[in-house]
Amino acid sequence: MGNEGRNHAIEKAYRREKFVMPRELTYLAGNSLGPAVASVADRLARISNDQWGQHLAGAWKKNGWLSAPEEIGDKISLLLGADQGTTLVCDSTSINLFKLLNAALAVDPQRKVILTDQGNFSTDLYIAKSVGLIHRDVTVRIVPRSTLVESLDPSVAVLMLSHVDYRSGQAHDMASFNEKARSVGALTLWDVSHSVGIMALDFNVSGVDMAVGCGYKYLNGGPGAPAFVYVKADLQNTLSNPIQGWLGHAEPFVFSDNYVPASGIKRLQVGTPTTFSLAALEEGVDLLLEAGIQLVEHDSRELFDAFMAGLEPLVRKGHVHFMHDVQRGNVSGHIGFKVNDAEALHHRLMAENIVTEYRYPDLLRIAFNPLYTTVDEIERTAAKLKHLLGQH
Repeated sequence: MGNEGRNHAIEKAYRREKFVMPRELTYLAGNSLGPAVASVADRLARISNDQWGQHLAGAWKKNGWLSAPEEIGDKISLLLGADQGTTLVCDSTSINLFKLLNAALAVDPQRKVILTDQGNFSTDLYIAKSVGLIHRDVTVRIVPRSTLVESLDPSVAVLMLSHVDYRSGQAHDMASFNEKARSVGALTLWDVSHSVGIMALDFNVSGVDMAVGCGYKYLNGGPGAPAFVYVKADLQNTLSNPIQGWLGHAEPFVFSDNYVPASGIKRLQVGTPTTFSLAALEEGVDLLLEAGIQLVEHDSRELFDAFMAGLEPLVRKGHVHFMHDVQRGNVSGHIGFKVNDAEALHHRLMAENIVTEYRYPDLLRIAFNPLYTTVDEIERTAAKLKHLLGQH
């Protein structure tokens, strides 16, 4: 093996020193809230003191506050495998879903169905149903995952799916669903909140029409971080934003009484950029770009393999039950499994400085983020689970 091969073999995504975390903590809940990026505090202080403090209102243009949603969106597009100019950071995931569902329905008024699957993330279902309340002739069709394909027909305006099941960690075959939706003329809308920043996505190759995602999970943008919205380039000017805010206007500072939408992805912006939150999110995105999303996914898979190997005796003896047939090709950055007394087990792990996630009534979730988690920590977690479940 040449030097280049050896260097690649030892390269790791690990960047724990870039985070503010207790040294003794094993943090396996980054699929819910990523840890604090160490550079954020200084970045926010500079914005407060050097930009806001010195330039006041002039900082909007002088310091690029107004252009940040598009510029950070272009950085996120690199994680999505998407073109520049297709991603905008704004609002929350829920609001972005609302905007895109309404916009998709308006593309072809003859199509009256939003199709999604049972067990989709609850808020996504709530948003879809709220759109159905506004458009009384629209049906929100919620079907078992196994019948999604046969439920696609010419009445469907948009197929709305979460790329990764938030409970189990199972990932949909994005390219296959996009192809099947296209075959009946339906648009696709993906929620990638549980895959962006941990999986190497490729929107251009898989043919994604629209997507949304949050900024506080694997992007490590902090609590309440803004979300993002993606629309492929040739669809953008076809969509109408149902929330016509001033920064989605073609000329927002003309302050016209009449709304004229901006061209491109900017038409999906509504209100004023959240400068401090955008800056915090950018630090998290920059850290991912520095590590390289391909390497992050590769190392995440190594952590997954180590965990599954350690958990195998518990699975074999029926102490742990997965929610789906776990294959290396259909997992994401986390795995969920059912276990007796899950809440108590979660608290006992917490007492050992191992942070997992409990979901009612019997689910534990483990996230595999190689930016701050090692194989040793994963193996220790599996060993502790075996001990607590009486299999030592």
